[in-house]
Amino acid sequence: MQADQLKQRIDKIEESADQAKSAVQAGQVPQELKQAVEQLHQQARQAKQQMQGGGQSQQAGDSTQLVNQLEQAADNAMKACRNAGNVDQRTQQAVQQAHQEASNLKKQMQMG
Repeated sequence: MQADQLKQRIDKIEESADQAKSAVQAGQVPQELKQAVEQLHQQARQAKQQMQGGGQSQQAGDSTQLVNQLEQAADNAMKACRNAGNVDQRTQQAVQQAHQEASNLKKQMQMG
């Protein structure tokens, strides 16, 4: 995958994580979910910053590790969302969107 494509995908994940963060802050959700979404948001911002700083010289291994960490954070947010039980639709959709984006990117990276 080209570095600029990867940046675009990570930007999308970061936008989704932003939406999830806004949704959990606006709603009444358990602390576990807030923390998981905050972790996802931080991971997405960190990945975005590293991709911007790395440019074309970004190592493939570093990119794979970034995406794996991002996907793990998205998994944790999804799990926390499920465990929370009765979560409003906006929050659920935002978390699912971020998770879907991260999972798709990870799969695409694994396929080469």
